[in-house]
Amino acid sequence: MTEIPEDPSPSQSDFDAFHHRLRLCYAELPKRLVQLADFVSDAPDEVALGTVSSLASQAGVQPSTVVRFARTLGFAGFSDMQAVFRDRLRVRNVTYRERVNALHRVDGEAVEASVIFNGFYEAAQESLRALQTQLMPDRLEAAVTTLAQAECLYLLGLRRSMPVIRYLSYLLAKLDIRHQIIGLETGMEEESFAHAGPKDAALLLSYKAYAPRTVELFEALEARQVPVISMTDSAASPVIPQSGLWLEVHEADFQGFRSNAASMVLVSTLAAAVAERRG
Repeated sequence: MTEIPEDPSPSQSDFDAFHHRLRLCYAELPKRLVQLADFVSDAPDEVALGTVSSLASQAGVQPSTVVRFARTLGFAGFSDMQAVFRDRLRVRNVTYRERVNALHRVDGEAVEASVIFNGFYEAAQESLRALQTQLMPDRLEAAVTTLAQAECLYLLGLRRSMPVIRYLSYLLAKLDIRHQIIGLETGMEEESFAHAGPKDAALLLSYKAYAPRTVELFEALEARQVPVISMTDSAASPVIPQSGLWLEVHEADFQGFRSNAASMVLVSTLAAAVAERRG
């Protein structure tokens, strides 16, 4: 059985502490436990409401693997682990759908533009509801403090996250806050933070399926001891900084098109809060 280090922050919620332990041992887990860990991170409500058998079936593992996973994470059994997920579910103020149901026309006619609009609208609303229920105020304050104290802010977001980073850069420029975008069109990403260090800070956006280049640049920032705040969607994400300072964001999708609504609201909040903190 993998040995789990003790949590360094007893003030964290049980659910947050569970994910902290999972991050610490994730790389050493056997293949089947990794498979289950990914499912648990993606579908916490299923853990809260399901049974050993139903979780095993959905994750594609044996029921004994579910029990083994719980014990590996320091629980006496599955029921003790499930209690943590049920407590999280109990305190949530807003219920939101797991996904936006795909809308189809069966008569061969084109889908009306208003139907498409409603689909994107619902996805954006779902993303914002999830952000509101999952955002931890203490962690948000810690992120603002770190960013406000930095000499220069380095912004990293590739692929789908790039428009969010570009908008954040626009806000910071208007607020006269020194910053640098990582992920230039020239491909000279490392050169763009060659002078970054502990007195600076980086804000990173990366969501499943986590662009490998983003992970490489994240590791390079950590190696330079740059304080990193990550906006990501799972405690098992490969871009969780050693400090544990990350903000949970889940973006809903509509027929394969994923919203950036929650990300845009959160970076706007960070920019305004940092400017206010700096006076």
